[in-house]
Order: sequence, then structure tokens, then C-alpha cells
Amino acid sequence: MRLTGGGQLRFIDFCKKLYREYEHDAVSDTSAQLSYYLLFSLFPFLYFMAALIAYLPLQTPFEQLMARMRPVVPRDAMALIDAHLRALVSQPRPRVLTLALVGSIWSASRGVDAVRRALNLAYDVTESRAWWKTQVAAVGMTFAGALLVLVAVALLVAGGQGGFWLAGKLGIETYYVLVMRWLRWPLTAMMIMTVAALAYYFLPDVKQEFKFITPGSVLGTLLWLLTTWGFGQYVSSFADYNVTYGSLGGVIVLLGWLYLSGFIFLMGGEVNAILEHAAATGKAAGARAEGEKPAPPEDRPSAMPPGAAKDAEVAKDAGVPEPKGSPA
Repeated sequence: MRLTGGGQLRFIDFCKKLYREYEHDAVSDTSAQLSYYLLFSLFPFLYFMAALIAYLPLQTPFEQLMARMRPVVPRDAMALIDAHLRALVSQPRPRVLTLALVGSIWSASRGVDAVRRALNLAYDVTESRAWWKTQVAAVGMTFAGALLVLVAVALLVAGGQGGFWLAGKLGIETYYVLVMRWLRWPLTAMMIMTVAALAYYFLPDVKQEFKFITPGSVLGTLLWLLTTWGFGQYVSSFADYNVTYGSLGGVIVLLGWLYLSGFIFLMGGEVNAILEHAAATGKAAGARAEGEKPAPPEDRPSAMPPGAAKDAEVAKDAGVPEPKGSPA
């Protein structure tokens, strides 16, 4: 197959490289860790979004948010999220709202920070940025993801209401409802692709070009939507987790869905790294920028403690020389 940055890579070679990176970077293990972080950060993130969406000029904004989530979250997991989030937002505490939001943002950003570490492993680079810069990146991506979702919800609702009013004037309400029912999936996919692309661009400690992160964003989004649908069908039709796990059934479904989601988007990052490393104008494995000489194999995270991809201090303690001209 022809690569975006020039050159070619046989599909069979791509599959071999992808499997090798899956094994070397322990993607399945990292996905399990990520699902743990995401489980703890999910409700703070949704609480943060619920607090923000209240300021949008929408009728029943919380219900609109829940309605947009239901098509892309398995039913049992959505029931758990819906019940818990309603309990949170139904007990407002104005005096501690600011503190609660700060805590929610920080907790939610822990899942984003776990993605950063996994993407550093995909590009086989140690973390060279100061601790506070990586935390700013994680919190910034949390804000960006929340705002993108809220803007998308607002546009969908406002656009849908405006379009329905216009369709009513033209006498085509039935056709409009049918079109909007199908149009929500492409719009949802575009929103998810945008969030994934921003994560692939800003989180790893490398200089990126959007042409090299598009394949993983598109493939990851499509696979995620298909997997979410398939997992929801499996849980609804074949698996009764409430029988096996009792009251924890909903939590197990949610955790399984988070694991699959994390696995797919981490593999999207691996796809981006493989395609760029194989391209004529892309970065070499272990390099942070095009044309930069990569670090020696023994100084890369693949040959070092896992913390080397997480923190600059760990990499320094492991004997990695500080990179010259590393991105801020």
C-alpha cells in the first residue's frame, strides 16, 4: 500500500509490524491499565460536562447530553452511568462547586495522561517534557474533549430544531426525521475522529503532522463504533452479567467497554507510528521530529523501565541523555 509520506509498505509487512508492536508495547496490558484509569475518571468527567452544559442555551440540557450518549454506549453501561450521574447532579452544593469541578477535571485528566504514556511507547520515545507540561497537556486535552462534545451536542440540537422548523414549513417533516436519524452517525464519527486526532497530535512527546495521524483516527473511530455496536448486541442478546456478577454486572459491562475502547484507540496510535516510521518523509522510530537522529535502541522505552515513557525524571535516572532541542 502507498504511504501518505511517500514510499510503500506491503500489507502483510504492515500486519507483521503491527503485531510486533502490539506484543512489544504490551498494548493489551496497557489497555487494562487505561480502563482502570478511565473507570475512575469517567464520572468526574461527565460531572464536569454536566456542569458546563447547564450554561448552553438548550432546553433540558442534561437530557440532551444523555440522549447523545445512548447510541454509542452499551445499554447496561448506560443505565449505570445515567443513574449515577443523575444522583450527582440532583444534589447541587454551590459552596463546593468550584472545588468539585477542579477535582473532577484533575481526576478526568488521569485517563488522558495514561493515553500520553501509551503513545510515547508507540513512538518509542522517553518523556522529555517537564512534569508540569505533561499535566497541562492532559488537563488541556480534557477541556478540549469536553468542549468539543458540548459544542457538537449544541449544534446537533440547535441545528435539528431549526431544521425541523424549516421542514415543517416545507411539509417534509417525515423525510427530515429519517435523514437526521441516519445523519447522527456520521456527525458522531466526525466528532470522535476530531478528539482522537487531537489526542494523537498533542499528547505524545513528538512533533506531529496531521497527515500521519489521520489513518489511526479514521480507522480507530470506525472500529470503535462497530465494536461498540457489536459489544452492545452481545451483552443484550447473549450475556447476562447480572446473573454472574450480581449487582456488579453493570460495572463489568462498563469496564469491558472501556477496555475495548482504550485498546482500539491505542492500536490507532500504533498504526500511526508504524505508517509514519515506514514513510519516506516521516520520523524514524525513536525520533521526536522528522530528520532528527533517533535515540540509540538501548536508550528507548522499549529497552528501559516502563516509567521512561511516563516521566522525564525516570528516564534520566535510567541513564538516558537529555535530548537536544526536544519539543516544549
